[in-house]
Amino acid sequence: MEIALSEIAEFREEVRRWLTNNCPAGAKGPGQVSSGSSKVKLDADTALWLERCAERGYTVPTWPTEYGGAGLSPQHARVFYEEMATIGARTPLTGMGIAMIGPTLLEYGTPEQKARHIPKIARGETQWCQGYSEPNAGSDLASLQTRAVEEGDHFLINGQKIWTSGAATADWMFALVRTDPDAPKHDGISFVLLTMDQDGVTTKPIRLISGSSPF
Repeated sequence: MEIALSEIAEFREEVRRWLTNNCPAGAKGPGQVSSGSSKVKLDADTALWLERCAERGYTVPTWPTEYGGAGLSPQHARVFYEEMATIGARTPLTGMGIAMIGPTLLEYGTPEQKARHIPKIARGETQWCQGYSEPNAGSDLASLQTRAVEEGDHFLINGQKIWTSGAATADWMFALVRTDPDAPKHDGISFVLLTMDQDGVTTKPIRLISGSSPF
């Protein structure tokens, strides 16, 4: 859809005014960015910036308003990001939630899954991690051995994932698991969502030489 240049210019002025009035000084330049984790304490200005953007739908500007986005067109969203860059404003929210699982649920999720997960992602209330790689299944992901066995109303999952960015602070994981061990290795794989705080889930951070442990 073609959008008039005058409309874009008007929106740009609106965004500039909003940023002037709402972006805290402590949210400009290098610094902390929220990943949505309930386990990470945010600086005051970082938390305020996240709150204000979430209220406006600017954490995920192109997502539908019914799920916490701003419902912007790609052209309008580009203007928003350009104006943020002009004043050096940091992104209010980052992570697998808005980059991967959120768009996946918007495209393929059930209405119940969308209502349960997407608004919390948009508001920065949950952090997600990706359970794909395994000790013997990295580049050859079809070799994964983590098993999920259906037991009535739930799956019993056994296995190990590795190089999982943010696992130690994540609230949820989206993971690939093998549900049909007799199928060819590229088949019989399912995509599941699971909470990280339940019994049986253990995280073991991999400490780097720098002392940090992002995996």
